[in-house]
Amino acid sequence: MKQIFSSFLCLLLLCSNVFSQDYSWSLIKSYSHKNIEAWDINPLEELIISSQGSLYMLDTNFQVMFTQSKKEFGNISKIDAGHSLKTLLFSENQQMLVFVDNTLSFQDGKIDLSSLNVDYATQVCYSDQSGRFWIYDEQNSRLIRFQGIKSSVRSSEISNLSSITLQSFPTNIIESQNQLLLFYKGSGVFVFDYYGSLLRRFDYPSVIQIYPTEKHLYLLRKDAIVKVERRTGVAQTISLPYEGIADFRVFGNAVYFKDKNGVKKYSLIQAE
Repeated sequence: MKQIFSSFLCLLLLCSNVFSQDYSWSLIKSYSHKNIEAWDINPLEELIISSQGSLYMLDTNFQVMFTQSKKEFGNISKIDAGHSLKTLLFSENQQMLVFVDNTLSFQDGKIDLSSLNVDYATQVCYSDQSGRFWIYDEQNSRLIRFQGIKSSVRSSEISNLSSITLQSFPTNIIESQNQLLLFYKGSGVFVFDYYGSLLRRFDYPSVIQIYPTEKHLYLLRKDAIVKVERRTGVAQTISLPYEGIADFRVFGNAVYFKDKNGVKKYSLIQAE
């Protein structure tokens, strides 16, 4: 009984330490650009955005390096810049994928998803392995990972996804550390392993967007970020520096926020 009480007391002290830690925000720089349709930041922390018929790549100082017209490709629903030398672009309207290099030049042609026997895709993301990518086929409630950019070979498939998650369709999908994370707005995050087996679920119904790093899963709410340790599930809640944030990315102690006016970069400092 004493051992149980001691363990419980240690857990209370741990939780107290976790939730009493203070953080402060410091604005580093901002980039004003309204009507950003899609965006991402590559491993070199270069910003790539889609807006009003054009793609833009900005350096770490938010200075425009390259621009490219995307009129032939159509509206871009998602940008995945997880691999710095080749960025994935997805158009839900056109049901098409295309890849651009680090100068925003189009590479390898366009991939019509009907040629991959995908009935209707609503989400895509890169795999951690360069060239491979996941597609969520809403029509058939399945996730498919393809071997490579020029290949129609399927290396993995998760079928009957709605039966597994009891959800309609994911808001976002991201592969991180050989795990596939499915975010359902209003519900939470489902984590699958490399072979498509469900590992765990994080229940966070108030979250509006997610972003994973090596050790943590960051969850964006309207008023705060929840920092969750991926292995243990221990969570910290950190108040946001301002209101109206719609999306975010995390690189070390740097956090990028997108709102209706553009992108802002903040440093997140933990008090000693």
